[in-house]
Amino acid sequence: MSAQIAPFVQPIPAIDPARPELPTSVAVGALIGDARVVAFGEAAHNVVEFTAYGDALLRTLVRDHGVTAFVMESGFAEGLLVDEWIHGGPGTLEDIARDGITYRFGESDGIRHQLAWMRAWNEAGGDVRFYGMDLPGSSTSPGAAVRACLARIPARDGDDELRRRTELGGRTEAAVAYAEMTDAERAAFAAELRLLIERVEADGDDVARLCAESVRAFLDELVWDGADGPYPRERFMARAVEWIAAREQRILVYAHDTHVRRTALDGREWMGALLSARLGDELRVIGTTYGTGPVVVFTERSPRPYDCDVELRERGTEPGSVEEVLDRAAEGADGVLLDLRAVDPAAFSGVDGMLAGGRLEAVADFPATFDALIHLTRVHATPGAFERLREEFDAPRGGAS
Repeated sequence: MSAQIAPFVQPIPAIDPARPELPTSVAVGALIGDARVVAFGEAAHNVVEFTAYGDALLRTLVRDHGVTAFVMESGFAEGLLVDEWIHGGPGTLEDIARDGITYRFGESDGIRHQLAWMRAWNEAGGDVRFYGMDLPGSSTSPGAAVRACLARIPARDGDDELRRRTELGGRTEAAVAYAEMTDAERAAFAAELRLLIERVEADGDDVARLCAESVRAFLDELVWDGADGPYPRERFMARAVEWIAAREQRILVYAHDTHVRRTALDGREWMGALLSARLGDELRVIGTTYGTGPVVVFTERSPRPYDCDVELRERGTEPGSVEEVLDRAAEGADGVLLDLRAVDPAAFSGVDGMLAGGRLEAVADFPATFDALIHLTRVHATPGAFERLREEFDAPRGGAS
């Protein structure tokens, strides 16, 4: 197999997180072609090297290839704050990254460096924008989207109370708060949100309407029954990316590999598959893999949301994984870039999939799933991210609200 893919493999260097720059812009341009939407997937969240590669790719695409917006797996409503800040708005970098980026991704140095670069680029006369594309409140609280909607429609009595009641807190705190609601309280909560959606549909601008769509998807996730088809969250993210792409010259989308892949997973289409059906050749998908590095293992302690023991382990490759093949192809290099566009799918005979979250995620046809793969032989956990996650999940057990 290594011989079959060898003509399409080129070694790539490690990226210095302090100076995230790609070695060549020409190769990037050849890879993305005329695509208006470039999706970059990370094999795992909170990995130093993937954040650095994403940052380096953004800088190259903005400077040399006409990209005008960075779209992140983070709340759309919260992202409005980040975009304001990178265009000269008030606030400290730390506060904006914490409040404007969900899932706590903004607490990493790598993401903060990226935001600082975007602000500096704009101050120097450029114009790059930031968007989230995800549900509000790390998918557990609609508060940010409610606030954004209310700021863009005529005020009514009771709006302040609506803001208060729909702000459930941080990710784990919000999930626990909803789980503790009675059926009647949940029904009233949903009814208030649906009434807000109706108000936005009548009087809101385009931004308010997309925020309202994120609230609707949030509600749909709460009552999702396992039916066939895409998850409501995936439908919304695909919708958000299309909405953004229609307003920008060219965009870079940054999310987990599973979200950006072009093909269905276990029979279910995710964001990337939905976008591929709609955008066709206007979409390029670059995935990432790694040979050795961190994996977070969750062990449920109780039915309470996010009540898990969290353990940080190190994993290697596994038989049947594409990581095993690409680690061999690297031949001692920091990593390799595999251009899949001209590779025969039969070259991956015997490869069952790629590793995600410590398990093998099925990929039946790699060239149909990704246009390219970046494989790094060794990666490292973002400092502090694991500790923050464990502390967050443990907080309700210690009596936190």
